[in-house]
Amino acid sequence: MTELIITHPGSSHFDEFFAICLLLATHPNTDFTIERREPTPEEVDDPSIWVLDIGGEHNPKKRNFDHHQDIELSASFVLVAQALGYEESLSALPWWNFKDRIDRFGPAKVGAEIGTTSLRTTYSPMEGWMLDMFATAPNALPTIMRQFGQKAIESGRKLTEQLDRWEKARRVELNGYTILISESDEAEGAQEFNFRQEKPAAACVTWDSRGQGWKLMRFDNAPEINFAKLEGRPDIRFTHKTGFVAKTRRRIPVEEVLELVRIALPEAP
Repeated sequence: MTELIITHPGSSHFDEFFAICLLLATHPNTDFTIERREPTPEEVDDPSIWVLDIGGEHNPKKRNFDHHQDIELSASFVLVAQALGYEESLSALPWWNFKDRIDRFGPAKVGAEIGTTSLRTTYSPMEGWMLDMFATAPNALPTIMRQFGQKAIESGRKLTEQLDRWEKARRVELNGYTILISESDEAEGAQEFNFRQEKPAAACVTWDSRGQGWKLMRFDNAPEINFAKLEGRPDIRFTHKTGFVAKTRRRIPVEEVLELVRIALPEAP
């Protein structure tokens, strides 16, 4: 059986494109036909038809996911994610709220909120090309769209787990700097976790996923930390010239790792 998705005609946007990606990912064994046109009142009222980003109604029971009739409603891809049970994990992704707000309020307002007037320079040419293809041939892309939806769902799930792991990480204070310690080689999500903290840490140490030692990494909010100062020390296997990361040769005791971190901190005045 083939199910019908109706979305708006004209230029395509990330909103309805990604909403459809989520539908395709959630129903991997269902064939869909995508039509980009105005729906009829009968189609809006038909619970067997998905009507996305058009139709003037938000009613998940009837598979209607428009937001334009109410400024308080989130973008259609968020409404679809809510209905499918993905919002909690997907909203952890760093681009989620940005994509929602830019669809609802436009680049001028969102740019002003973050202090820039040139948001258009951040637009991805790859995204633009994909949306242009979707506008002209929406049924030529289901495989790619399904894979993109599946990747986003998995990324949201994984990042949610990573943020929870870093929430439980050990914290120590060195010369007024907070250092996170994770005895694991899974360091993903550390920068994103730290970005969300009211009082962010300065650096973290984790097991090295590419070696047998430790990885020492500063966070973006502490550029004064310089792990390049450790270059040449017997326990150090690698330091980046810019000083943002260093790696030890072996998994030395945590107390010794913290002493290496202390060396990389700015000297007391």
